[in-house]
Amino acid sequence: MGRERSQGKRAHSAPPAGTLFIVGVPIGHPDDLTIRGLATLRQVDLIAAKNPQATHALLAHHGIHTTITTYDRNNATDKVPLLLDRLRRGLRVALVSDCGMPVVYDPGRLLITAASKAQIPVKVIPGTSAVVAATALAGMDGNAFVFDGRWTGGAKALTGRLQLLQSEPRTMVFFPPAQSLRQFLTLLRRTLGNRKVVMAIDMTRSTEQIRRGRVQQLLSHKPNPEHASHVVLVVEGARLRRKNSVTQSR
Repeated sequence: MGRERSQGKRAHSAPPAGTLFIVGVPIGHPDDLTIRGLATLRQVDLIAAKNPQATHALLAHHGIHTTITTYDRNNATDKVPLLLDRLRRGLRVALVSDCGMPVVYDPGRLLITAASKAQIPVKVIPGTSAVVAATALAGMDGNAFVFDGRWTGGAKALTGRLQLLQSEPRTMVFFPPAQSLRQFLTLLRRTLGNRKVVMAIDMTRSTEQIRRGRVQQLLSHKPNPEHASHVVLVVEGARLRRKNSVTQSR
């Protein structure tokens, strides 16, 4: 009798919680998906994607047919409780960005924080990152660098942000919008001076462009990437001996 009661109790107990997997995906070329990332996306029950269309293309390339649901800045607040419910029911959920690592300029932190508070296991499956890839490609000092995210807004707001970085000695990494890249470079030249920069457009894709030089050189080449291009700009940090030259260049 005792054994029967024990079995019945287990049958009515809540199922073990699932796992939230933070999966890094390629920044361009679909074959840059890691072996572990590939296996995870095959095995999970649901993929929460920032851009379902981009994720579907990646899955199709690898012959994966996992269900996809949208999770982006516009619906994150509403989607978190729904995804938590799936996780509590024992489902395995993968969180992916449109490219690179979730949370790096991405709304993933809301779901990860909520899952952690609910004591749901969270595992990271590392992948490529545009920030790290561009920093390595630039060949500048990578011992310490600053990632300052997206740069949008008007000239006044952008200038104010750049002024705060005038004395920053570390290498700086920016995500300027492709459609206003020339404006950003002009403000960069005016505020920080004619520094060394590396501009990476659509890294690892067939449309990849890498341009090196000083800000003025890049402006002279009239950079005009496609509207949908992903742009990463790596800028050398400030040096004490450059203070006078920056002042004179204004």
